This record gives sequence, structure tokens and C-alpha cells, in this order.
Amino acid sequence: MSERAIRPEPAPPNEAGPARATAATTLPLDSAISHCEKLRRVLELEEWINGARDDALLVATCRTWQVEREQLLFELQLS
Repeated sequence: MSERAIRPEPAPPNEAGPARATAATTLPLDSAISHCEKLRRVLELEEWINGARDDALLVATCRTWQVEREQLLFELQLS
């Protein structure tokens, strides 16, 4: 038998394969996951802020949560 009959020839490097197709679809998926994680964090922060407003010990922390929440909302509006 010849070498050609035993070994398949590799595909040319410029052809799109399954790995390239997967890479093209992961970007929108990663973006959607990031968006959902930011939304989840916003809701979590809102819950903490609402629960901590009356607690004098958490006033500074509450302000930090509000700043983080506002930053996340700003990022979500740009997405």
C-alpha cells in the first residue's frame, strides 16, 4: 500500500472547521452570560441596599454598593 492510501491528507489551513465555527459562536454567548451576571449582581445589590438603609453600621458599605450598582447599570446600557 502507498502512504497516500494509509494517511489521510490534512485539510488546508484556510478552510473553516468545527473549532473555527465554535469560536465564532462563543463570543455572543460569553457576552450574554456576562450581561446576565451583571443583571444578577444589580438585583443582589438592590436587595442589600434596601435591607441596609436603616442600619447605621452599614451606611458606608451601602454607599459602596450604590456606586457599584450604578456602574453596572451604566455598563448594561452600553451593551
